[in-house]
Amino acid sequence: MSPSFNHSYLQAKLVAELLNTKKYTVLSELSLEIDNKEYRPDICLYSLRKANFLQDIARMQEMPLLAVEILSISQTVQEATDKFEIYFKAGVKVCWLVMPIPSSITIFKNTDGLTTAETYSQGELHDPLLDIKISIDALFDVSLPS
Repeated sequence: MSPSFNHSYLQAKLVAELLNTKKYTVLSELSLEIDNKEYRPDICLYSLRKANFLQDIARMQEMPLLAVEILSISQTVQEATDKFEIYFKAGVKVCWLVMPIPSSITIFKNTDGLTTAETYSQGELHDPLLDIKISIDALFDVSLPS
């Protein structure tokens, strides 16, 4: 299923916020190859790197530092967290689950096989592992600029 308006809106806003950190290469809808299967997180973060337009990579085998899933109208939380377990086993360090309702982001970390989660629904999200801070209030603000 193609992403909905709200899904796409949040994805664009989050990409913009992550690009503002200037610490990472931010990629959307990137194909990852894990155990000969294709997975496509909504957003991935890698250490800074440049694109090589003469040589493209159809499916990344190097795992990102961060994989972000934005919950869509046809996706359950369980489906997203099942993907996170696959991502963690493949070497992803952190996964974020963005939930349009109730306007929150949950950061999932896997340390030594133990997955922990912390949810942010207002104020500032702080991911200390990646040293990223994002305003939850600004991300989910739907008012038009004046």
